[in-house]
Amino acid sequence: MRFRNWLVFFSLVLSTLSISAQAKLLTIGNDSIQVFVEDTGKGPAIVFIPGWTMTSQFFQKQKEHYGKRFRFVSYDPRSQGESSKTENGNFYQTHARDLNALLLRLDLNDVILIGWSSGCATIFEYIELFGTDNINRLVFIDEPPKWIGDTSKDWVYGSFEDYRGSLKDLIQDNLTYAREVVQWMLVKNQDIEEEDWMVEQMLKTPRYAALSLYIDGLVSDYQDTLKSIDGKVPALYMVRNTWFENTANWLKKNAPHAKCVAIESHAMFWEAPKEFNQLLDDFLSSPKVPEDR
Repeated sequence: MRFRNWLVFFSLVLSTLSISAQAKLLTIGNDSIQVFVEDTGKGPAIVFIPGWTMTSQFFQKQKEHYGKRFRFVSYDPRSQGESSKTENGNFYQTHARDLNALLLRLDLNDVILIGWSSGCATIFEYIELFGTDNINRLVFIDEPPKWIGDTSKDWVYGSFEDYRGSLKDLIQDNLTYAREVVQWMLVKNQDIEEEDWMVEQMLKTPRYAALSLYIDGLVSDYQDTLKSIDGKVPALYMVRNTWFENTANWLKKNAPHAKCVAIESHAMFWEAPKEFNQLLDDFLSSPKVPEDR
């Protein structure tokens, strides 16, 4: 094994040990599930919500940066990572209820919510259930409000035909599919140890839960929810550069107060944390009152 590969692998092990030392399991919700939570630092609360089958550990590089001046919180959603695996509740409305229970348990107020990928669905469901009174700012990382639709005019991931093959892959071989997702969300070449670590994190979610969450995302439509919050809460949409123009045009028409910036990849916060954190810092330091366009 190359020396650099060993360094990458060793750094991941050290980061995992560091996270374990700072994290805790909290019992929340009506069904008393245990949620694995990272909670460090002092100041305004900033909460990072991982996407489909992902874990809090993907935000290690943001913890280092934001834990110095914020109360940094991230967690493994229900059935993901080290949190309780449940047969029921594997859809985003329940994830939103879990998020609310976590905010109450940690006594977090006026929070900055940052959703990555399907973590954005959790935010949209939270808004539908609990409103925006406890939200200071919103950040959505590379997730449209609707997965499938007309790609020529809608801000979507693709058509149903685009998803047909991937859905079958998930049902038949979730290991191969997890690896394909990792390769899709990154643009830089990764060492095999790092890729294996990411796949391992994803596979902590049981297949039944992964499939339930996938289907829930596939059939959900949060366009009206997104439109309803425009101008009420400062919102940043971070969108990969390959569909930035289409997204910016859609937002200009449907959410004119929103800020939209291009990012390199679905997981730019991992691949280029310095550049990603700067984009996020710019938004967090901008005036809270949206400017009319």
